[in-house]
Amino acid sequence: MSGVLLRERGFEGEEAGAAGAGAASGTAFRLLGPLQVRRAGRVLDPGPPRQQALLAVLLLRPRLETGVDQLIESLWGEEHPAYAKNLIQKYASGLRALGVRLEWSGSGYRLDLAGADVDLYTYERLAAAGIAAARAGELAEAARLLEEARTMSTGPLGEGLEGPMLERERLYRQERFLADMEVRAELELELGRHRNAVPYLHYAVHKYPLRERFLWLLMLALYRSDRGNEALTVYAAQRSRVVEELGAEPGPALRTLHARLLRQEPELMVMSVLRRDG
Repeated sequence: MSGVLLRERGFEGEEAGAAGAGAASGTAFRLLGPLQVRRAGRVLDPGPPRQQALLAVLLLRPRLETGVDQLIESLWGEEHPAYAKNLIQKYASGLRALGVRLEWSGSGYRLDLAGADVDLYTYERLAAAGIAAARAGELAEAARLLEEARTMSTGPLGEGLEGPMLERERLYRQERFLADMEVRAELELELGRHRNAVPYLHYAVHKYPLRERFLWLLMLALYRSDRGNEALTVYAAQRSRVVEELGAEPGPALRTLHARLLRQEPELMVMSVLRRDG
C-alpha cells in the first residue's frame, strides 16, 4: 500500500483547515523528525515503535479507512508475524488510550483528527501555496512561503520508525523537500538576492553533495556576487570529488555553466533561473 500524496489530492482544502484548527483542539502530531504527540503543550509517550509506526501510517492517510491487511503490509511487509492482526488491535488500543480518535468500521481503521495540528499537513499547505505563488509570478511571496515550509522540516518523516510504507514515504518526502528547496534557492537568485542565497546554497551543497542543481545555483550566485573565482573553485572541488568517487564527470548542466563562467558571458547576470518543468 502506498501512502497518500497530500499535495496531489487537493490537500490545501479540507486538511489545511483542520491543521489551522489545531490550536483549538490542543492536540498536535509531529511526523517530520521523530514522531511526537502533544496535548495542551505536554509531550505524551506515543508507545512502542510499532505503535508509533501505526500512528504514522494512519496520519499519512487522513479521512481514509485502512484495512487490517493493508496495515500489516505497511508495518511488516510480507515477512510479518503470525499474530500480526492481534498486534494491530493491541497498538490500536494503545493509541486510543493515548487519546487518539481511532474509529473501527468493521473492515478497517480510520483516524479522526478532530482539528488536530499535523506538521506534515502544514508543510504541504505552505509548500503548495509557495509553488502556486511562484507560478503566478508572486516571487517574494513564494520565497516567504517556501522558507516557512523549510523551517517545518526538522528531519526525515517518522525518523527511526520501520515499515515498508514509511520507508517509501520517507524517500518520497525527501525528494519533494529537495525539489521545493531548489525552487526556494532559484527564487532568491530571481529576486536579485544573490548574496543571501550563498550561505544557504553552501549548506545545501555540503549536505547533498550529489544534488547538482544546488551546486549549479551556488556557482551562479557566487558569480553574481562578484565571487567568480570562488565559483570556479567549488566546481573544481566538485569535479575532483565526482571523478574520484564515481569515476565520472559532472553533469552537462554543470559543465556548460562552468564554460560560460570562464567566458564571463554577460547574460549570466540577468538570465532567469526558474525552471518551467511544472
